[in-house]
Amino acid sequence: MNIYIHITKKKVMKMKKWQATVLVCASLVCLSACKNQTTSEADKQNGDKQAQVSSQVAKNGEAVPDFALTGVDGKTYHLSDYKGKKVYLKFWASWCSICLASLPDTDELAKEAGDDYVVLTVVSPGQKGEQAEEGFKKWYQGLDYKDLPVLLDSSGQLLASYGVRSYPTQAFIDKESRLVKTQPGFMDKETILQTLKSID
Repeated sequence: MNIYIHITKKKVMKMKKWQATVLVCASLVCLSACKNQTTSEADKQNGDKQAQVSSQVAKNGEAVPDFALTGVDGKTYHLSDYKGKKVYLKFWASWCSICLASLPDTDELAKEAGDDYVVLTVVSPGQKGEQAEEGFKKWYQGLDYKDLPVLLDSSGQLLASYGVRSYPTQAFIDKESRLVKTQPGFMDKETILQTLKSID
């Protein structure tokens, strides 16, 4: 009986190690896919413009410039409208599986946002492998996110000013419009909330 239990424990341990290895490898493949999309024609055309902006990448502790972006809802969003609130800014793309998997949590965060923080998400049509603006809008209408503001950065300037190189990437901005930090990769809802709470 003891031999059987010992053998079974060994099998379970081997299986857990094997499953963990597969999970880590799958995560790395997904991150690699989200980071290494092929360059589109729009990327090439906007290369000079982005090169100029990328030299002005926002730095932690410094004030970030205001922006005026139109959302898929037709409204114009200005960062300055949220002065006095913390801002969670999420950059994502429709082809990024990690981004899509985390949209329900991001929508919940936006719904739960109160006087302390606001959630804004940014997609850059025609940039970094994202489809053109009209195609993206049509695709997004098929999703059912009621509380999620999706801003369109077709020029890619906001993308460049935050130094976004992979999706998803998060930026946390304090109540005085200063960049607290940017974080590439997946963040779960609890970690996002903890980060927002830690900002003065």
